[in-house]
Amino acid sequence: MKKRLVALIMMAMLVAGAMTGCGSNETGKGTEAEKADIGKQEEIQAGTETEPAKETAVEETQTASGEETEITVWAWDAAFNGYALEEAQKVYDGNVKVNFVEMAKADCLQKIHTTLASGVTDDLPDVVLISDLNAPGYLMSYPGAFRPMEDLLNYDDFAGYKKSMLSYDGTAYGIPFDTGVAGLFYRTDYIEEAGYTAEDMKNLTWGKYLELGEKLKEKGHMLQTYNPNDIAEFQIMLQSAGKWFTDENGSADFKNNEALKECFEIFRTLNESDYVKVVSDWTEFAGAINGGDVACVLRGSWISSTIIQGEDQSGKWAVAPVPALSVSGATNYSNQGGSSWFVLANSKNSEAAADFMAKTFGGSTELYNTLLGEKNIMGTYLPASSVEAYSAGSDFYGGQTVNADLAQWLGKIPAVATGAFSAEAQSALLGVMPEYLAGGDLDTVLEEAATQFEQLIQ
Repeated sequence: MKKRLVALIMMAMLVAGAMTGCGSNETGKGTEAEKADIGKQEEIQAGTETEPAKETAVEETQTASGEETEITVWAWDAAFNGYALEEAQKVYDGNVKVNFVEMAKADCLQKIHTTLASGVTDDLPDVVLISDLNAPGYLMSYPGAFRPMEDLLNYDDFAGYKKSMLSYDGTAYGIPFDTGVAGLFYRTDYIEEAGYTAEDMKNLTWGKYLELGEKLKEKGHMLQTYNPNDIAEFQIMLQSAGKWFTDENGSADFKNNEALKECFEIFRTLNESDYVKVVSDWTEFAGAINGGDVACVLRGSWISSTIIQGEDQSGKWAVAPVPALSVSGATNYSNQGGSSWFVLANSKNSEAAADFMAKTFGGSTELYNTLLGEKNIMGTYLPASSVEAYSAGSDFYGGQTVNADLAQWLGKIPAVATGAFSAEAQSALLGVMPEYLAGGDLDTVLEEAATQFEQLIQ
């Protein structure tokens, strides 16, 4: 009971500030709110302004005869998630009408929290979209609220890391949707000036990557951006090694976490270097990319929509796997962002909604071919990695089959148990970062951060 009470309190804090998961318009493509996922709280506030919910009845698909069933879906971003639902209805072999209720992401999370906390089931939607980092908190806080999906889905058909984020107490609930598979996006012309090739950019370690920064500086280029108040890259770095901020019990995994210690050491190296572009917010971050100030960008695949805004740089970009840490189990594959659909167990048309979601987002390669080809929406459904849309080369990326490469890396991302308190863990770590950057002992500051974390969640 105490555990659930703590979870409820923390859930209220999370939805109020939209502090974890992807942003208020999460698309997997790097919209303003997706960008908020990487730790820019000022962008979170700017991207989650309260708006009245908009109900859109997705145009009815003429399917089998019989009485039509209407399912209600709460989510954000009609251009991305609403579009995906429209296309899902087109491929579904059943008589279902989707009522898409659009709202800002923070509003969506707050409304589902308020509704579930009230215990009133009449106001429940049939399906709700939840960002992956938020999902564990909802599953822990509201046992029995969401329908288990293991009877309708083969979770082996999805990227392994997704199932772990959508499971609680040994049961899987969500229908995996979009991905934030991470990549190292880089300027091919800049790295060539520094004497590197595309082959050199594959299977990089962080040591080799930082050496590249020194070489780029000699040629007048910055390696990447650096914000001393943002540890967004820690998410990518930790998951690439199969580690996280917390352990399987939700406790702080700071003091004996060698991967986290390496993250801190790299962060201090960047802080002390002269080959990074210092930025303080999203505007400066994006400006450094499009203005040609940096050679590399380490983010989820959604950052591509920002990179390609620099139309004058077309043909000068490529993407490689992320650099690997030096710890045991480290890989060159990781994730940042993503969301999944959840069916409400006690909603009016729960079973119809579960069938619809399972046969579309959980089982249609045709759907994912359309989503990727038309809107660059990349899912985590592995059988779809061979569809036609993945094989197209990108002119902006010098002809590289970026989607195919990202899809290949997707299946190699280590699974981690993110737990319900990722935001609190990152807050505690940021709280001790100034002391560490000023020369503090790493073990000491991590112990202090663990104490702060425990205070936050109790």
